[in-house]
Amino acid sequence: MAHKKREIFSINRKKAYGFIISYAIFSLVIGFFIFLFFIHDMPDLNNLETKGRRASIIFESYDGKTIAVYGDLFRDVVKIHELPPYMGNAIIAIEDRRFYKHCGVDIWGILRAMWTNILNRRIVQGGSSLTQQLAKNLFLSRSKSVKRKVQELILALWLEKKFTKKQILSIYVNRVYFGGGAYGIDAAAYRFFGKRARLLTLYEAAKLAGVLKSPSTYSPFYNVDKSDQRTELVLSSMVEAGYITENEMKEAMLEKERLAHLSIPMDENRYFTDWAMEQVQELVGIGEEDLIVRTTLDSKLQKNATYIIRKTLNEYGFKNGASQMALVALDKTGAVRVMLGGHTYSTSQYNRALALRSFGSAFKYFVFLTAFEQGVDIQDHISDLPITVGNWSPKNYRYKSVGSVSVLEAFVKSINTCTVRLAQKVGMNAIAEKAEQLGVTSEIGRNFASALGASGMNLLEITAAYGATMLNGIKMSPFGIISIKTQNGKTYYRAYHKQNNRVISQQDCEKIKTVMRALMERGTGRRAKLPVPSYGKTGTSNDSRDASFVGFSYPLVVGVWTGNDDNTPMNQSITGGILPAIAWRDFMLVALGYGKQAAEVKTETINPSPHPIKQARTRKRLKTLVNEL
Repeated sequence: MAHKKREIFSINRKKAYGFIISYAIFSLVIGFFIFLFFIHDMPDLNNLETKGRRASIIFESYDGKTIAVYGDLFRDVVKIHELPPYMGNAIIAIEDRRFYKHCGVDIWGILRAMWTNILNRRIVQGGSSLTQQLAKNLFLSRSKSVKRKVQELILALWLEKKFTKKQILSIYVNRVYFGGGAYGIDAAAYRFFGKRARLLTLYEAAKLAGVLKSPSTYSPFYNVDKSDQRTELVLSSMVEAGYITENEMKEAMLEKERLAHLSIPMDENRYFTDWAMEQVQELVGIGEEDLIVRTTLDSKLQKNATYIIRKTLNEYGFKNGASQMALVALDKTGAVRVMLGGHTYSTSQYNRALALRSFGSAFKYFVFLTAFEQGVDIQDHISDLPITVGNWSPKNYRYKSVGSVSVLEAFVKSINTCTVRLAQKVGMNAIAEKAEQLGVTSEIGRNFASALGASGMNLLEITAAYGATMLNGIKMSPFGIISIKTQNGKTYYRAYHKQNNRVISQQDCEKIKTVMRALMERGTGRRAKLPVPSYGKTGTSNDSRDASFVGFSYPLVVGVWTGNDDNTPMNQSITGGILPAIAWRDFMLVALGYGKQAAEVKTETINPSPHPIKQARTRKRLKTLVNEL
């Protein structure tokens, strides 16, 4: 009996061992497949510096200021030992004080965070270590699934095993997002302070470390007060951790005022850079390599144009049915110094400087220029009596016929019937060809209504066409890019100043300049008159749907348009000689050194500066680009 019991017990024990072994093997197999499930799409640890990168295109003004960034901004990869020691210490002090003590997962930190959150009955503190944050940043996905959390944990332990603490910190500072499109410490230093990361001060390092918790909340660009408070907290944490002394903190805080107003690239620059981006694609293409594009934009003039356009609309435009304005300015090389496509880029990215609109009587520039080329003189007389062409009878705006007037008076008073008679004399084909010679690419109709501006054109091309007269007959070709380089300085493209063909004779240039000058002195362009020689032409389309003013005073040619996107009429009192002429004059006064520049331009509030621009300094700035080319 006892023998049978021992035999049964032995059999049962063997079965139990077999079950345990089988269960263990099964569990290992299942565990192995679960492990494979979690790690099969883990990131490549040999490619930490570049994974997930999008090429960045940095646009700079002609004097080297960043005006826009497209894509993700990356710069040099730096080692932690190449940075000032307080940079890494600032991050550790505020983000993970036990960084050098844990194995990648800070159990005490997690428990402390849980207890703090329980006491506050809400999440006020996180327990993730720097290594876990790095693991999180290695994923393109931002889902909050269990799989993602397990992967982060595995990857954090894996990182700690594969790299030293210094290496992990180096990878972290080169991968983390600082806001403003900047990835990595060197990009952030460049984006916010315009310097390399190796040159950061203690206060700047603390400010960047403070951003990490929430780049949008603590942005030194858009939330100055919160950024300052966070920076002080970082410095205090560094004192508590023993990285700096109280005196060093006080000295660092002296920099607060210097960094109180960082230069924020205006969104309104993007009307220009969106246009320039298309040129980059045409010139060199856009691949995976980061590019730095030096442009022709004058950031000061662009800011002042923004101020003037908004001020004009706020004071006169909105109450008279005008909701939008556009302004372009080119210098004597054809460089686009200003391109403003509307009131506010953030609410409408539609670039009205490139939109097809009717420029009304501003088109008469081409009609009269063609007439001068065919032998018409400014003192010749032409009938101003009513005229009918087919079923069309053009009307004159607030003008009573006297029988005949000189060609000069016809231009100065912008008499429509005289213009149509000139168009009949020279032919619409010749007028359209002249516009094409001057760089107009939009199609010009061959009907006589086009002589009064019925055909659509864009503000940039008509402004450049007027520029040929400023250049005494040499064609003006607008451009916006000076050079395209890589981050390492390799040049893919550089503009060169080429001599364009003569498209207007010297004699005819003098004739058109004479009538344009007279129009500014005593004609429809009186409100645009400047204290220096200036030349221009007003334009108003039917029912005041468009109003424009295009003109020049060396070395700038400028065009202004106003109207509505839905083509609805403005108040009948709005003509090219009023809103556009006023904005044109105000801009030119600033650009040439006779006015006051805008200190700060905002969407809602506009505050002019009391400090005038020196004329000599402004003219010197306008010559800089010419010398470079």
